Amino acid sequence: MKKPVLVMGIIMFSLFLYQVAMKEKWGIFANEKLISTSCKGVLVRLQKKVPENWNVFCEGNNLAVEINEIAIPKKASNLRALMYRQLANHMAFVARTSTLDILEKVFFVRFHIVHPKLTIDAVTEGKFIVKLATLENPEHIMTHLKSTVQVKEKAK
Repeated sequence: MKKPVLVMGIIMFSLFLYQVAMKEKWGIFANEKLISTSCKGVLVRLQKKVPENWNVFCEGNNLAVEINEIAIPKKASNLRALMYRQLANHMAFVARTSTLDILEKVFFVRFHIVHPKLTIDAVTEGKFIVKLATLENPEHIMTHLKSTVQVKEKAK
């Protein structure tokens, strides 16, 4: 090589451009489809089986489930209890339909359930929601949910 400094300069400049492209998300360097996460593995199987009123997507390695309409009448006598029962059923559905060893590696699973009178936001970790696939006793499910799920209610 006659000019090794020029070759080193070109290599350093190309590395610099690659780093800037990754940081600023230019072109093919930052294609989100190419980045593999556990959430996307869960999402592949889950999107085939969820109802139409569900919106399921990934936020990094966190799974988000938004349920816009649920099958509870507007004039239910005990709306809060019915909403929590729906939340538990939906969490168990996610646990049963997704692959359990992949779901364990998801950091957080977020549920957002909307009713005209009440909105419930719940967050739990993936490793805790996996246990709902095997629990059958309602008392055990209730104690598990009380200890592992954080819930926030908003009345309208």
